[in-house]
Amino acid sequence: RLFSADWLARTFDMEVVVLIRHPAAFASSLKVLNWNFGFGNLAGQKSLIHDHLYPFKGKIEEFASRPPGIIDQAVLLWNCIHHVAWKFKEMHPEWLFVRHEDLSSEPVDEFRKMFEKLGLDYNPDMEKKIRRSTGANNPAEQASKKNFRVHSEANIKTWRKRLNRSEIDRIKAGTSPIASHFYDE
Repeated sequence: RLFSADWLARTFDMEVVVLIRHPAAFASSLKVLNWNFGFGNLAGQKSLIHDHLYPFKGKIEEFASRPPGIIDQAVLLWNCIHHVAWKFKEMHPEWLFVRHEDLSSEPVDEFRKMFEKLGLDYNPDMEKKIRRSTGANNPAEQASKKNFRVHSEANIKTWRKRLNRSEIDRIKAGTSPIASHFYDE
């Protein structure tokens, strides 16, 4: 939905929140779920390539015809998504850009701030739900596809256990030009 966020905002006068995810955490999630991405879908969207993903056109076409391993897929997909996010951040200072790690490390305060910026009602019931969904009594990793309660602060670090040093190094090298806009060392 990010790729159409600008159109959605203009067409429906929507408030836009863009959630930024650490590249290693993103890759780790794809790896643990064994989610491959069909780059043929992107390669076939000529206007999307022309308008937003032109820096990645060659790689997208290459990956569409010869899919690499999941880590390399994750790097390219993360770069495509976050290149557009960075572009939109420069074009739309009125949009809200939130890092997943910030929400996870301080969920009550960060959600309260987000609700205020969006003009939404933040009440004790909402805070209770946030605490219940993100508290330390929850597991560090999602227990099932239906249970979204996790200890959000512990969950931030799960990628360090799921990825080996070689994978982490490849992710860092492959995403650092774009990741540097959202994360420091």
